[in-house]
Amino acid sequence: MIRNINKLIRKLEDKDPSARRKAAEELAEGDERAVYPLIKALSDENNGVQDAAMRSLIAIGGESAGYMVLPLLRENSYLRNTALIIIRELGTVTVPLLYPLLRDSDDDIRKFTIDLLGEIRTGVDPSRLLPHLRDRNANVRAAAAKSLGELGYKEAVPELVNALNDEEWVCFSILEALGELGAGEAVEQIALLLSHPSEAIRFAAIETLGKLGCGSATGVLRAYLPKSSGDEKNAIIKSLIQIGITPEMADLSSYLISMLKEGEWEEKEIALKGIVSLDCREAIPVVVDIAGSLDPSLPENEERLPLLRESICALDSEEELLKLLDSPDIRYRGKSFAIEILGQSKSRRSIPRLIEYLNDMRRDLRRASTRALGDIGASESIERLLEASHRDVDAHVRRCAIEALGNIQSRDAYKPLMDLLALEKYSDVIEKIVTALIKIDADAFLSNLSSYGEDIREMTARMVTDVDMLLRLVDDTHKKVKIAALYGLGRAGSERAVSTLAGFLKDEDPDIRKAAVVGLGEARYCHPELLMALKDKDPWVRFYAIKAVAFSCEQARAVGIISSMLQDEFVPAVMAAIDAIREIGGGEAYEALSLYEDRADGTVREKIREALSSL
Repeated sequence: MIRNINKLIRKLEDKDPSARRKAAEELAEGDERAVYPLIKALSDENNGVQDAAMRSLIAIGGESAGYMVLPLLRENSYLRNTALIIIRELGTVTVPLLYPLLRDSDDDIRKFTIDLLGEIRTGVDPSRLLPHLRDRNANVRAAAAKSLGELGYKEAVPELVNALNDEEWVCFSILEALGELGAGEAVEQIALLLSHPSEAIRFAAIETLGKLGCGSATGVLRAYLPKSSGDEKNAIIKSLIQIGITPEMADLSSYLISMLKEGEWEEKEIALKGIVSLDCREAIPVVVDIAGSLDPSLPENEERLPLLRESICALDSEEELLKLLDSPDIRYRGKSFAIEILGQSKSRRSIPRLIEYLNDMRRDLRRASTRALGDIGASESIERLLEASHRDVDAHVRRCAIEALGNIQSRDAYKPLMDLLALEKYSDVIEKIVTALIKIDADAFLSNLSSYGEDIREMTARMVTDVDMLLRLVDDTHKKVKIAALYGLGRAGSERAVSTLAGFLKDEDPDIRKAAVVGLGEARYCHPELLMALKDKDPWVRFYAIKAVAFSCEQARAVGIISSMLQDEFVPAVMAAIDAIREIGGGEAYEALSLYEDRADGTVREKIREALSSL
């Protein structure tokens, strides 16, 4: 409770809008004395004052505020909409005040009242709304139907069914309410609307039958399907899928395939669900063709292609996919898609055809085939994959072939890949060779580590997880190798790895110390030496130490440790500390940042205020 309430009320008349807004905000802690002045402030010429007054009235709450706001329902559109928000937010306390308005002579007032009761819900007696299904005003009747559905008043179903012959707009609301109420007993009456002259009513009836989700609704929809128009067919299929398609509904396959071919993307998604439910293999060529038509580089296709893939994988699709590999009617992207799925499903029957595709003129088909052969793990494809890894004109295909050989892990590929390591020029391909060699025989490859060039040793340090090997690599004479190995120790995160990382925090080279700090952060280990790195003479070591502490230490402790860095002389480190504290969040974070808000200036103060506003 505020003591200076009268002073604040007088401030609502101040010439300065900011003073009026501040007074309106502070009156949120007031009592009934502030209600009327705040209602007057809703008409202030300043939007900020209006908004603050509305929020304060909601905060004060109570029956008195609700009672005094009700007259605003008869004012201009702004005040009326504001009153609707306030009453809705005040909630249950306003319900008894609203009941008398159900008898108001103003049609709009009755409608607003019914809408509010449907939105408030708690403490509302739905039976009071039933008579308004026969109100003289159509908008009021529609609002009554909608609110009865929102209130879950099952007893209203007979009255709602009797009102289905009302005008179109009201009928929509009644159907929506019957769907919300799960009124399965109304299926027969809703079915009559499928012969209604209005297409919109027929669509609404189809949608409602889908929401009801009962067997009798399924029968009605299936019976109407042959008589329906093109657009209605899609709506019926959607509703049937919503209810649940069963294998005995195989007669729907042709509708689903048609919907898949001709529908918009949303309709294709619906059709795919039905196709999977029916195990409709006839649709597989259509699905593959659609996948072939989609450009994978476009953002909108990032979710579409996986959905198509998942749908085919859910079907028994091997036979159909094998046929498509020989079909001249399927575009090359579609064939790549089919090859990918055959690889994922480890189709051994596809191996001979995939090996043939390694000689195809189309690069994408060669790529897809090498990946699929690697997924299948077919030893009979090793010779041809080795040939592709050495001779294919496209570096991407060579890389895919090498990756496939690594997945197959055959010793027969080890020596040819070692020979290729000395010949290959592209670093990304070399990296794939190193990865494959480690997969095939890590001991053999790592036993000759000192004989490899600096770049290969660095790649190895980025890939291996064996702590003994990483401990060897951190002693490498080349800095890049050493740093990569320190990062690797962080990923390993064992006690030996952490102990080694802590030792490197005393290295003379700041880049090495920074790598050790990052490694400890990756290991999520709050080591005492890591805390000392916050005082490192190199500013970037301190910068990364802040991030590592945030990752590694218990949250409340991390906030206390990092907050000391808010006074660091290196501005990026201060910014990193603010970000870290904000990401940790909680009361400790807010308190830590607020202590420094007035001590900072310029961009740092702005950053702290931005962080505080998000906590």
